[in-house]
Amino acid sequence: MNMSTSTHDLFDFFKKANSNISDEYTRICRRVNEDPGTAGDQGEENWKELLESWIPPYFQIVTKGRILSDSGETSPQVDVIVLSPDYPKSLLNCKEYLSGGVVAAFECKTTLRRKHIGEFIEHSKKIEKLAINENGTPRKDLQSKIYYGLLAHSHEWKKENSNPKENIEKAIWEYDEKYVTHPREIPDIICVADLGVWKSQKMIVPNYDNGKGLKGNYVMSGYIASDNKEEFFTPVGSCVFDLLQNIAWRYPSVRDIVTYMRKLNISGSGSGHSRPWEWSILSEETQENIYRLKNGGFWNEWGMVID
Repeated sequence: MNMSTSTHDLFDFFKKANSNISDEYTRICRRVNEDPGTAGDQGEENWKELLESWIPPYFQIVTKGRILSDSGETSPQVDVIVLSPDYPKSLLNCKEYLSGGVVAAFECKTTLRRKHIGEFIEHSKKIEKLAINENGTPRKDLQSKIYYGLLAHSHEWKKENSNPKENIEKAIWEYDEKYVTHPREIPDIICVADLGVWKSQKMIVPNYDNGKGLKGNYVMSGYIASDNKEEFFTPVGSCVFDLLQNIAWRYPSVRDIVTYMRKLNISGSGSGHSRPWEWSILSEETQENIYRLKNGGFWNEWGMVID
């Protein structure tokens, strides 16, 4: 990245936002023993205020509620919910939010612990079942309409010689294999403000060959880990960009700002592992039209990479 890009003002804005979350963590921790419930509520408010300051103002954001499917099923309680611009105002004070109007939902943790990752991935499977999802293109087959994430101020692995990134990745894969039965059930993002970001990614891979006996047409799913190896990178910036990018698929008015951020590489670089899925998990319509796959480009439902 050239100097003019790496010193762009937008990176400074995200660094300030990231620092604010870190400062709040210090303040909350001073009070957590006195009143754990209030401390947790304050953490949720931190993330709500952050999202309100970065996503378009016509999206409504609420805290503490359940997602209600069209069949009457409800999700576990989630901490922060982003509602569509056309969500009925008369229903905003109801704590059960119609899944058809939910754009994104987040669990919030002041201090991330291993068990939280397990609960989060288990809940992701449940929330995917409540969304009004569609089939017929790679994106529709593999991406839930409800973006689901875990936001944490910090984490529990602070002892000397601890490896928090490795611990998080091990937990992610352990619970992924335990709970996830379809790529659409995978949660979208884990953001730990003082550590890094783990984002889901799915790929259509025709004629896959891993050199170890796995050959054929496959769908791959995985988690891309990004961290602060690059000076301009911030977990908060990467998280905001990923959410906006997801929103832009349903709300084209957001695409220009997302394209702008993409040119700056707001999300940083990353790496990860993948899990193969049989071709049969794709809908019949997608399989029949697989010749339409596009390698590269954006805003195309037939892109080979879904993130």
